[in-house]
Amino acid sequence: LLTPPCASLCLQGALWALHRSQSPSCARFCRALIGCLSQDSPAHDQSPLLTSLHDPARSRLLEAAMTVMDPPGLRELFRDHLRGHLRGVALHRVANHGLQRLLGHAPEDVVSEVLSEVGPALGEVLAQGHPGVVTALLGAARRHPKLQGEALRWLFQVGHAPFVESHAPF
Repeated sequence: LLTPPCASLCLQGALWALHRSQSPSCARFCRALIGCLSQDSPAHDQSPLLTSLHDPARSRLLEAAMTVMDPPGLRELFRDHLRGHLRGVALHRVANHGLQRLLGHAPEDVVSEVLSEVGPALGEVLAQGHPGVVTALLGAARRHPKLQGEALRWLFQVGHAPFVESHAPF
């Protein structure tokens, strides 16, 4: 069910329906899906979940799970799989979308850690043509007012960085 596009859409729909029904099964389903996505990885030096974030089909499922996952589940996902790898995730053409979903739903402590890790690389993220990461980071800071000052500091530092022309397609 993870690879055929039709089945992937069915799983995404099931996640959304469980979330909308406020079923306690939603959290169990998210954890089971993440467990499946965490199973196998061709890259032995990397978390299987990171590998899933780089794959377009699997990434969509992971993103869907992040949008309906409860705060404790997002914390666990972040701490077990993403912490320490966010710069690479933010710079990847597919994986950055998963980071955007995480930022759109993460609790304040997770957003704070993401900001600390990704903030110094915002100039590089923009140069790679991923403004959605910056927008998601600022949106998360808007939801968590304690983080607004730090988010703005990192953003203003980007304005003082040397300009790097990007030839990324829009």
